[in-house]
Amino acid sequence: MKNPVIDWLLQFNQRKFSTTYKLASLLGGMLVFLIIIPFLILYVGTWSGLAQITGPRWLELCLALVGMPVGLFFLTWSTWTQWQRGEGTPALNAPPQKLIISGPYCWCRNPIELGALLYYLGMGALLQSWATGVMGMVVLGILGSSYHKFVEEKELAARFGQDYLEYRRTTPFLIPWFWKKK
Repeated sequence: MKNPVIDWLLQFNQRKFSTTYKLASLLGGMLVFLIIIPFLILYVGTWSGLAQITGPRWLELCLALVGMPVGLFFLTWSTWTQWQRGEGTPALNAPPQKLIISGPYCWCRNPIELGALLYYLGMGALLQSWATGVMGMVVLGILGSSYHKFVEEKELAARFGQDYLEYRRTTPFLIPWFWKKK
């Protein structure tokens, strides 16, 4: 059965993108995922009343002090790896042109999503409450994982074939296996 979304992505992703276009896509993605989405999480936290569910401030600060830097580390490392090795960006409109299975991608298939979720947890905990951070992490984790599972994985399998299928078979989806030897 043909999927028009996957077909469109395959056709779109065959194009070559200029460095300026990739940089603009990257900056747009940073604006959306590092600024706009976190503020939407805070808005929903306030609107839903989750901001009122607080815990000990030391716990919220620990979540922030671990979640935000670790999340930003994974986001930066993954983006840099896509730029350097994949000749693309995390943005849908300028994706990597090569399959990347090294760097953060040898630990899990979606290190950018992992980094974003940790960042959202830390941001919500720092600026409102642990409940807001957890809500942002869970809701966006479900949305992001659904996209990756039902759209992106099909497009990658169609684009990279057996190499991607083997990578998918041997590498965890989101939670890294740090103890597993590669």
